[in-house]
Amino acid sequence: MTLFLVVLVFITLAVGLVWFLIAHDRGEKEPIAALWMAAGLGLVGALLAGWLEGRLVSIDNLLPNTPHGALLATALGVGAIEEFCKFVPLALVIYKRRYFNEHTDGVIYFALAGLGFGLPENILYTLQFGTKTGLTRLFLTPLFHAATTGTVGYFLAKRKLAGKPVLGIVVPLAVVMVLHGLYDFGLASGTLAYAIGALFVTLGTSAGLFMLFMRAGARDQFVGISAVGHNAYCRSCGFANPQHHLYCVHCGKNA
Repeated sequence: MTLFLVVLVFITLAVGLVWFLIAHDRGEKEPIAALWMAAGLGLVGALLAGWLEGRLVSIDNLLPNTPHGALLATALGVGAIEEFCKFVPLALVIYKRRYFNEHTDGVIYFALAGLGFGLPENILYTLQFGTKTGLTRLFLTPLFHAATTGTVGYFLAKRKLAGKPVLGIVVPLAVVMVLHGLYDFGLASGTLAYAIGALFVTLGTSAGLFMLFMRAGARDQFVGISAVGHNAYCRSCGFANPQHHLYCVHCGKNA
């Protein structure tokens, strides 16, 4: 019974994050199909990452008795593969789409891709290895994949809106790859100090996701593509409000 409660909490946290991001999006409403697509591509990324890891890295090197040099190299390899597989498929599909047009979109869509990757992983680990493993992951990783991918997504949207070359996204992507690798290294090392470092990584990236989302909303408001401030979009239905009317001409509610 406890096992399924842990799984239920994972699902509840994922749904809660999605609700929070969508409920606090103050721009044009996102297409439901596009949101599902983002989550689905995250799941595809998980399958791709599993396939690549089975061929490019030795998972046995993630055991605690592995020398720290080999363990760190393997962990960094896993981090690079997983962050690449979570981010790149969605980025290739969504970058030129019309609805990918706000700073908050970068966080929302890519956090959903991270959930599509991480939620099935957490559930499978819990069902395979038991309640203790599930509780550990529940404490450490419920939002980690969403946080790292959502962070890079924010910078992708920022570069698109600023008209800057997309290749500049390599830097933030590399940063989260390294953070992911250090996180995996800390957990697999069997050393308390490194494990505490991993905890700081996951807590820091998770908190950073919400901070970036608020920053993204402020940027949207500043440039006039938010329902707040310039009222470029209706708060209720997301319909464009270019004349900044007090009441939305589409739904009739207060814009």
